[in-house]
Amino acid sequence: MPTGKRNPDASSATPPADESPTEAALFSSLAHPLRRQILRLTHERGHATYSDLRDALHLEPGTLYFHLDQLMNATAPLLHQTRGRRYELTRLGQVAATFLANAADVTPSTALSTPPAAHRNLRRATHLLGLGPLFRYLANRPDHLVVEALVIAGGIAYLMTLVRLVFIGFLPISLYLLSPLQPAIAAIASWLGLALGAELITRYRYHATQGAGALVAASIYAWLPQTLYAFMHLVARPLLGYMPLLAFLLLFATLTWSLWIHVQAVAITKRVALRKAALTTIILTNITLLATALATLALPHA
Repeated sequence: MPTGKRNPDASSATPPADESPTEAALFSSLAHPLRRQILRLTHERGHATYSDLRDALHLEPGTLYFHLDQLMNATAPLLHQTRGRRYELTRLGQVAATFLANAADVTPSTALSTPPAAHRNLRRATHLLGLGPLFRYLANRPDHLVVEALVIAGGIAYLMTLVRLVFIGFLPISLYLLSPLQPAIAAIASWLGLALGAELITRYRYHATQGAGALVAASIYAWLPQTLYAFMHLVARPLLGYMPLLAFLLLFATLTWSLWIHVQAVAITKRVALRKAALTTIILTNITLLATALATLALPHA
């Protein structure tokens, strides 16, 4: 009776009837730690050549070719090879790599414990406040909300001309206006500048090359809390002038909300871990705070 060498990844168990072929192929591909490392490296670099993977993983050619073949020729491939002989993630591969990146942030203590219902409700509420569902939709269909983003940007720019506040990043300040269009120009420049900054940081620091268009469209939603502040500033300016503590608390709340929305936008559209998105937002915020300080020193107040 002939005996053959059995593939250690193969399983004789029959998949459940409700499991799709894509699910089966995904978890089969993720079953081996070397394939998970290949996905992580390719995700971090944006693409990888055979030499890149060989030198990083120190694998024999036969072993590396076998696992690359498993990732590319599965029922639902996670990798594909371009004409330049570079390996890149498929859409399903990006989902798998994002899952692996987020799983790295989970410690054994948090993985073994079930969060209380109150914690789950708080997490769900913060996800909704950060517009997470909207950004997930936008990440999968980046061309669907571009027009809406432009309309919102135009509305915010127009509102700033009425309130006569100048945005530098997320911070609205009152400066001497050189022209009636200065608030609108500052709002548009802040939106595009922070979107470009987030794209550069995530692309060259975290090698997240996908989602650039979705990030630009999603970033404008981080200014929605600022429109609330601007509207309150427009209709209740005398009241805020007599109650400086209330004005400060309102500004602090809107800035915090804006930063959280921006973190969610970066994490979901660029498919990076939440901590990386938060660090990106912190770096951009520090840059804009420095720009704000320089602007307030250079120009007289209104």
